[in-house]
Amino acid sequence: MTASLARHPITFLAGLLLAAGASAASVQEESFDFKSFSITRLTLPAESGPPVRYYLSRPAQKSPLVLYIQGSGCVPPFMNLGTAKRASTIYSWLPLAQQGRYAVMAVDKPYQSDQAQEGPFGSAIGCAGEFNAHFSYETWLATLTTAVRHALRRPEVDARRVLVIGSSEGAPMAAGLARALPEVTDVVLLGANGPSQLFDFAANIHRSTDSDEIKALRLQELDATYGAIAADPASTTKYAWGHPYLRWSSFFAQSTMDNLTHSKARVYIAAGMQDSSVPILSTEVLYTQLRTQGRDVTMRRIPLAGHSLVPDGRPMPEAQKEYDAFMAWFDKR
Repeated sequence: MTASLARHPITFLAGLLLAAGASAASVQEESFDFKSFSITRLTLPAESGPPVRYYLSRPAQKSPLVLYIQGSGCVPPFMNLGTAKRASTIYSWLPLAQQGRYAVMAVDKPYQSDQAQEGPFGSAIGCAGEFNAHFSYETWLATLTTAVRHALRRPEVDARRVLVIGSSEGAPMAAGLARALPEVTDVVLLGANGPSQLFDFAANIHRSTDSDEIKALRLQELDATYGAIAADPASTTKYAWGHPYLRWSSFFAQSTMDNLTHSKARVYIAAGMQDSSVPILSTEVLYTQLRTQGRDVTMRRIPLAGHSLVPDGRPMPEAQKEYDAFMAWFDKR
């Protein structure tokens, strides 16, 4: 048993399994209307741990499921639902749902609070409630698995085609979900790492313009920080790089490429060639591993683009063509 699972014992996961089998009568459904479509928020009760809450658009007819998995931090996928200021924090979610051709899905992270974060976007600093006391790769994967299994039984979902789109931190989660659920037929990874996220830190140091002497010192500091995390992997009060040790220890133990090699999904990868968060070298390792195994994998390398698939400082809508490209790829299956 990993340290993070020891920190979040079987009661959490067992509670989610019970949520997956919740009766229709016990599931709470709320409808939210937009100009030309509506979405449903479903809350699945759990005997222990938090309820599982997810969002699903209502397509014009029974349609493929498209799940977006958001990046790091504790900002919820939707803000101000039920008001005139309603919005999604996941880029392209609402426009895709508006098309009416897919059942578009998003999931709240475990112990996700609706309260505003009092800290930098993408970090776990200032997250409200119990979020940081519980968030790990394992608890997030269990939540996603429970939500998807429930959604696949919905009448508006065509379970024969399931696309999972993982962005940044969502990329290793998408890979893990594809491994856990054979129903996942297609995976899109945006700004994805290949080996452990620990490799990304080392690769970014090596690609810097620092002297070899400075690089060696920075690598020693990285190793020391990792050693501190490994010595107390379940800590939710000690932080590194804006997240608790528990978060890092659980994600460091995962390899996106290893999890994908244990899935049968087609894979589409898009990466900015100037990504300063996840170096494209890490993504190339992922692509190489899948390619040499004979997998159905496509890689799109975007010149000058950063982590968000646009050049740093450019508006996010400039990435829309990349989103259109991977949806066209999915539609060709």
